[in-house]
Amino acid sequence: MSELAELPPNDDSAAWKEKLLDYYRQNAPTKIRMVNDAMMTKYAGKYDSLYGNLIKKYGPLGQPTAAATRPSISAPGGGAKKSIGDFHSNYVTLVTKATPSLPPRSYTSVVEGKASDASNGLETSTFTVCARVRPLLPPEEGQGGEMFAAVVAGDRVEETKTSPYTEQMLLCTPKVSIMGKPKLEESKFDFDYVFGADSNNEDIYKLTCMPLLKRALDGQVGVVFAYGQTGSGKTHTMNGIMDELIGSNLFSNETEVSFSFLEILGSDIKDCLEPADKPVAIGEALDGRILTRNLSNHVCANPEALSVLVEKAKSMRSTAATSRNDTSSRSHGCGILTIKDVETEIEGKLYIIDLAGSERAADSKNHDKVRMAETKAINTSLSALKECIRARTMASQPGNGGIHVPYRRSKLTLLMKDVFDIGCTRLCSTVVITACSPLAMDISHTASTLKYSAPLRVAMQGLAGKKLQRDELDPALWSADQTLEYLKKTHPNLPSPETFLGSLPGVHLCALPEKEFYIRTKNCGGTVEVAKEVYLAIWSLISDAKTRKRRPDGSIITAEDEEKERLQLIKDKEEKARVWAEREKHLKSEF
Repeated sequence: MSELAELPPNDDSAAWKEKLLDYYRQNAPTKIRMVNDAMMTKYAGKYDSLYGNLIKKYGPLGQPTAAATRPSISAPGGGAKKSIGDFHSNYVTLVTKATPSLPPRSYTSVVEGKASDASNGLETSTFTVCARVRPLLPPEEGQGGEMFAAVVAGDRVEETKTSPYTEQMLLCTPKVSIMGKPKLEESKFDFDYVFGADSNNEDIYKLTCMPLLKRALDGQVGVVFAYGQTGSGKTHTMNGIMDELIGSNLFSNETEVSFSFLEILGSDIKDCLEPADKPVAIGEALDGRILTRNLSNHVCANPEALSVLVEKAKSMRSTAATSRNDTSSRSHGCGILTIKDVETEIEGKLYIIDLAGSERAADSKNHDKVRMAETKAINTSLSALKECIRARTMASQPGNGGIHVPYRRSKLTLLMKDVFDIGCTRLCSTVVITACSPLAMDISHTASTLKYSAPLRVAMQGLAGKKLQRDELDPALWSADQTLEYLKKTHPNLPSPETFLGSLPGVHLCALPEKEFYIRTKNCGGTVEVAKEVYLAIWSLISDAKTRKRRPDGSIITAEDEEKERLQLIKDKEEKARVWAEREKHLKSEF
């Protein structure tokens, strides 16, 4: 063990890192990735002990033990088993062959298409689920081994009567056959949009965020958030969306724009634009409104003012080094763009949310207690978000209104209450962007990421062939004549229902933003109070239709049916009590 006497001092981490890299190259080249910043931090001050253990396991420098060189399976010719990294160029060729040549998109209105779907009543809260794979970064190019792209944009499938427009993400998982030959296992995941490595932030903004901005300008709610593993490009995508918003048609004389930015780290919430001594608190008022206490709200008179705030928010995010990213976002960053109509004072909101990077146990095994606690909090909130989306999409289907959506389980989902609350009185659209690493070395984590997000879209599909009884009380299913008859009978304070409605059927009336109710009421000689009354009455009917109970066969359970069932239950209970009383009387008579 004379070799140990020639080692660098334990406090010279740079010299030790070079020493360890050299050792792994000679004695255990397949394990060289273990030498990273996390490892150096973990063993700081005791590198000599680590080195001694390595010698016991893999042998002296340049003299690897049999355990380090023994092949697990013999390849043809009797050599050691080949690894994925040995076939780098072969896999690059195989992935290139598997990548489809894609024509231009023929369908670009997925977000708006979902919002206008009223086949089973108006979809008041819709989810568009997308995926994006980033390109290889300069430090990753030309590295060999498993540093090659194995995740690409797949085929596009046109919309049919039975299935929606679909774009696929293609995972080309590299494998080495038992004969020692390289091969790919292909798996496909369905999304509404898939953005390949050649896409840019402008493409993503136009297809996914512009419809959300329109919703916010109309006094409604839009949400876009990015999910994915650390280092997959989430923050780059969301920062790009905020940059695109600055140059949009956001500003006009008819609107007042304000911006807030907070970050959620576990149970701690911080204002990134005006840090204060008191932490931000998110809570629910007695009337159901969500309140954010101690969060600053900055009015922006022009794009330049918004740009300054956006740049400040970017710089204030909490980051930390992980095994996958030197500047990983360790919190959920949420930009809140509030757009108020000057005349009606109706506010629309656009949430731009950069979720903290998800991590597997393998990524966090070298974390200290603080990092482990952060990882646990991140994964818990991501799980709550997924559960809320799935529950809300199920609740949107007729007959499922009794499903509980647990949006109070985390501060992030509580902040997004409008999206998840079935009783919300305005339309909401949410876009999920799944960020993916292209690297073969990350393929298992990418598969987990896609398995998390792809089913969020599947939950939106139809009712599995169930034929539903038409709900005559659902205003989204009324004709123009039925809608006009309702307005005349129910709202006598509306001066001219014909002028107010025009030729709109019920679904188009339901989809109108609140401020349009004000404009139409004003045009027919009505007041703001009347407009509010009509708007809330329509949304009460929409909410009732969403929560209407149905039988397994799709038929509606009316109030009369419920009353009959209630009375029958009472009758059955009384009869059961009578029978038991008779039995007890009989038993007493025998004794």
